[in-house]
Amino acid sequence: MKTYLPITIKYSPIRKLALIPFEKHPDTIYRGFELQFIDGQPYGTGYRVLGYRNDNFVDVYDDVELKFIEDEKFNVAENGLKEHVQTPINNVRFCKADGNQVISFEFADIQNRKISVHIEERAKKKSKTMNILAPIGAGSKNPEYLPVFFLYDFDLMRKSKSIVSCNIDGKNVEIDSFPIPMGGQPRLYARYSNECELFEFAVTSMTELQEIELNEDKIFRDGNVEYLFDDKNCLQKVTVHFGEQDVQIFFDCGLRLDKSCTGNFSIKPREQMGYIQGEYSVECKNDTAIFKLEPKCGWVSKPDSFMTKLILGKKSVFCTWSKKYVYEAKIDLIAKKIEASWKNGNLK
Repeated sequence: MKTYLPITIKYSPIRKLALIPFEKHPDTIYRGFELQFIDGQPYGTGYRVLGYRNDNFVDVYDDVELKFIEDEKFNVAENGLKEHVQTPINNVRFCKADGNQVISFEFADIQNRKISVHIEERAKKKSKTMNILAPIGAGSKNPEYLPVFFLYDFDLMRKSKSIVSCNIDGKNVEIDSFPIPMGGQPRLYARYSNECELFEFAVTSMTELQEIELNEDKIFRDGNVEYLFDDKNCLQKVTVHFGEQDVQIFFDCGLRLDKSCTGNFSIKPREQMGYIQGEYSVECKNDTAIFKLEPKCGWVSKPDSFMTKLILGKKSVFCTWSKKYVYEAKIDLIAKKIEASWKNGNLK
């Protein structure tokens, strides 16, 4: 049976993430780096480094082991992409060793400057981690989707007795410190997650309604993303598969574009992560449908300690940034054309 896909969700195979900021002592070009471990289609397996520039653009460095996608967009990152190149990323360590985190990598930037980062914890005391929705879309000027980036066991690197080195073109760069101790331990503002779940919710790059073929179970599969419809061809649930774990997206009253409807949607990862919740509506008139999505409730966190209750409270940026996103699409039901956009209310 054929139907039309009312919403597009794209899976991203970023499995690990580390942020290394030095905004207080920026380089001539950069104010921080982001190391990603990627494992899955269409890239293959390898590392990527994002260089956050002082002009609020981002440079992207893909390891030679990754498949290079020339027209890839990064509009979710502040002003968007400046340079995207492929280069060897060497001497990478991104793991836990005896309860301590190690983050290490080297590469040459667009000006052929050697960049090396090495942070190795040497703490004996345990650290309490947290689960967060990363606010990576809070500053995006031209978002093409809602970036849903769940970071499990997220933590800040500890300073005590740790090896800390960031060198750019032979000059040492001081990594930012976190202003207060966490769990009684001084911290760097360098932070990481060794387990991530990332996908793009309601992608706006589709300009035509996509006709799809449902199987006998009323399911359409697109790689790691599975769409489940009911007998009336209303979209009921989307499942994004991440190995043994899933993220599920529910539309409580069913979603279709050829008939007016309203309801609530929810994005539910593993229980300890909490959930995102909002409202959707479709208004059909004169062969035109106006489709709206608003994550009005934002992210509802599940803090499990005094510190996480302070950091992940209802008014925190982690919980509020997504509720300020609004999606609207105008669909010509005869020509099957779509004009869609996200607006980021965080920039007002």
